[in-house]
Amino acid sequence: MSQQSSPNPLPWWLPLLVVPLLCVAVYVQFGREPAEPAGDVRAIPPVAAPVSRDLKRDSTGYSAPREKRGTTSTNTAGNTDKASPIPVVPDPEMARVAVHSVENTVYERATRLFEAESVDVTWASDYEQQLRDMFARHYGLQRVSVNTINCHTSMCRIEVFTPRDADADFFTAMFYDGLANFREGALKAEAAITRRMEVGMTSVYVARKDYALGFY
Repeated sequence: MSQQSSPNPLPWWLPLLVVPLLCVAVYVQFGREPAEPAGDVRAIPPVAAPVSRDLKRDSTGYSAPREKRGTTSTNTAGNTDKASPIPVVPDPEMARVAVHSVENTVYERATRLFEAESVDVTWASDYEQQLRDMFARHYGLQRVSVNTINCHTSMCRIEVFTPRDADADFFTAMFYDGLANFREGALKAEAAITRRMEVGMTSVYVARKDYALGFY
């Protein structure tokens, strides 16, 4: 009886060859870079957080909310409902004329009263001389251009040339200083200044003791 021949078994080295090939195939399959997505798909950039535009920064670094559009501020230049009144600046020339008008009225009234008064010769001559001595010895009054020094019964009048307002102011200050200090205040009495600057004249009136000036 004849024996049938069996097929030859696989070579022993074949499994050893297959395993490394499988490893290489797996590495190649999973190690490559990911494929680009199909179609025209573009990357979307990251969206930044929205920045508020409703804040404004002042010089101190403090941020205050801005006014919303469509609202009106009371401080805006175009707001006519509560606009601040525009101050009226007086005209210097008009003010000067008004002051001179008042001064002239007093000057003329004092002149009328003085010239209508009678003269007490004894008192008038003595007091006139004392006033002349004061003008001669007082340093400030020496610089004043005196026109007349006259006394009547209840008052004396000294007229000086004062071409400018500054001259009249200087004379006024020096005269009151002389009354207060000359001969330790011996001539100190009620006095009043009148001006007529259109003609550059200033008059000072000094009341006799126990009398008062009545033109103011």
